[in-house]
Amino acid sequence: MSGSPGRPTGKSFAAVLWFPVFFAAAFAVMFLGAFASPAPHDMKLGVTGTGAQVTAVEKAVRQVAGNGVEIRRLPDRQEAEHLVRQGELAGAYVAGDPQDPELLLASASSAIRADYLKEVIGREAAQQVSGAPATSVDLVPAARGDVSGVGLFFYAMPLLLVGMITSIVLLQAVTWTAGKKAAAIAATGAFASVSVYAVAVSMDVVPAKPVLIVHAFLLTQAIGWLTTAVALLAKHHFMPVAMTFVLILGIPTAGGSVPPDMLPAALGALHQMLPFGQFIDLVRSSAYFGGHDTVRPLITLLGWIAAAATLFTFAARRRAST
Repeated sequence: MSGSPGRPTGKSFAAVLWFPVFFAAAFAVMFLGAFASPAPHDMKLGVTGTGAQVTAVEKAVRQVAGNGVEIRRLPDRQEAEHLVRQGELAGAYVAGDPQDPELLLASASSAIRADYLKEVIGREAAQQVSGAPATSVDLVPAARGDVSGVGLFFYAMPLLLVGMITSIVLLQAVTWTAGKKAAAIAATGAFASVSVYAVAVSMDVVPAKPVLIVHAFLLTQAIGWLTTAVALLAKHHFMPVAMTFVLILGIPTAGGSVPPDMLPAALGALHQMLPFGQFIDLVRSSAYFGGHDTVRPLITLLGWIAAAATLFTFAARRRAST
């Protein structure tokens, strides 16, 4: 005999609560896996000096950091500085003067990675090579208002969420046409892009570079169109699908707090594919590294926008035909 009216059965109970249970478990695995114990993975470190010095540095780095750091021999300090300023290298160890080695860094790329390099490479490895710690030189510091070093991540967060929130609000606009929904996504995205940029610049959290507004708008549209399409297609499964994509997968792999070369390999691979991670790369390069290496993240982000727009159009037409 079935349960009493109004009393949930085991099946209906599971149908309602499966996502909170999944969300708690997946959130814990993804976030703790990404943020609790960052370690180098394919991190690129330049080294200058004689062949013997480079070999000694590489041996010391292997002892203290394992195989997660890739050593690249460089001809001189000038080349090392150039590559660090472009964001091509996580850092560079200048071993020209054995008694006074230098470690060139770009903390704007990642404060966590800069601290790791200072401690592991500039102190522990340098002690083995020269008997003295290396002098750290921050060639590309973060904006003055970004004291924590994760300001770029929190600058990006409202831009990521506004698209999904707009799609949730649009669930109530059941009579709206696809054109009206697209206009709403564009309007909220434009407002968020300008207002978040204005607040961040006024607090000196990001440099005053208006191109960041354009990048921000692209992210809001990619997420807004994609999640709105999911709402039309997945119906009551909308929240699990959207929150898994945007929050569970998107945030831990973004690279805004822990850089991709210090994430587990699987999360680092997701960083190269998902829109939030590519937005972080694009904004960081435009804000701090002279726009170097913006082609890949820009193309990836534009690809997500094209896919989202296509899915949104398909979902809207399917909805209109039913």
